[in-house]
Amino acid sequence: MYKLVGRIAAYLLLVTVAHAQEYTEANLKEADVLAGEQTWQQNCAFCHTTGKGQAGMAGPNLYQLFKRKVGTHEGFDYSEALQADQRQWSPVLFAQYVQSPGSTIPGNVMPAVNVSAQQVFDLTAYVMRATGSVDWDAPAAATSATGGLDAELATSEPEFWAQYMENTVKFTLPRDNGETYSFVAYFNPDGTITGNNRGLTGIWRMRDKRNFCYSIERVGVHPYEWMRCLQPKASKNLVFGEIIERFAPVKGYEDLQIEMSWLEGRPYPLEGDAHPDYWTFLFGNTSRYEIKVDGKVEIVDAHFNKDKTITSPQGVRGEWYTKGANGKEDTMCYYIDGVPGVDGKLTECFALVLMFNPRVGARWPSRFDQGNSYWAEIMEGREN
Repeated sequence: MYKLVGRIAAYLLLVTVAHAQEYTEANLKEADVLAGEQTWQQNCAFCHTTGKGQAGMAGPNLYQLFKRKVGTHEGFDYSEALQADQRQWSPVLFAQYVQSPGSTIPGNVMPAVNVSAQQVFDLTAYVMRATGSVDWDAPAAATSATGGLDAELATSEPEFWAQYMENTVKFTLPRDNGETYSFVAYFNPDGTITGNNRGLTGIWRMRDKRNFCYSIERVGVHPYEWMRCLQPKASKNLVFGEIIERFAPVKGYEDLQIEMSWLEGRPYPLEGDAHPDYWTFLFGNTSRYEIKVDGKVEIVDAHFNKDKTITSPQGVRGEWYTKGANGKEDTMCYYIDGVPGVDGKLTECFALVLMFNPRVGARWPSRFDQGNSYWAEIMEGREN
């Protein structure tokens, strides 16, 4: 009886999804990808990654999801229900599963996502692109601002443009231990967002004439990424250095408020090289990493050496190098290998200018390219 009821519910949901919006290739290509990304950030990004080689989190990595069968991503510990289901992922199956996992694949443990039929349609189109499952044009959210409403913003809303493109936004996030974490972000005319947080990336776009939307990723603390839309109007009675608003970036978590304030101009360096003492400091001290691996924290005491190797008392090893354009090496990249519980290397690149103020006790959050979040702290001296 239970199986029959489940099949009827799944069938009715399938009919509802199909009629709410036809999941044809032509329609999916025309979907609102920015809206889909917003739904992804608010509901899915805390459990899944989409990029090639990125580690799974609470849920599996979804790279090329629509080119494989249910429950077959190598290395992820699926439930028996998902392992037993041999259907090929399709847009309709994905939409059906997102809205009602229990009736679509009875016995699985993924919670349902409370989204409308239109939201799940846009989400499906976004995931198909973001996971490399289709060779269509890249989603608008992943390209540079090159024209249209983005380019018109400077003349249509000059005060808003000047506020965002000539000054600095400061975000302050609450942490679980009652403390806060702050970082600054720079909105740039080319549609990118950069900042003083190691690894932070972001983009901004005009979704339509009434919505200026931006997405920030790799924040380093929860929420690790979010998307927000607002009217492109300059703030009234703006006072630099004071909190002008608080907002909840994640739907369903309205008590998680982020504070937003403004700093006049761009007082933090955006280009250049490391602090003159950085290299002496780096080679004489220890970078302690607290790396999240499958819900646990692995401690790695990394020693960056002059011969461009990385060694560690925990047996972790790696290499580092610098790179840059026009003969100016302003970016540092490295990898570490052998972290317990991690299959393969953890990699990261960051602007050397972020290291303009080295000090013992400095502590910051970030994420490796593979998705593992970490806290790093500078420890004095070196112990083998």
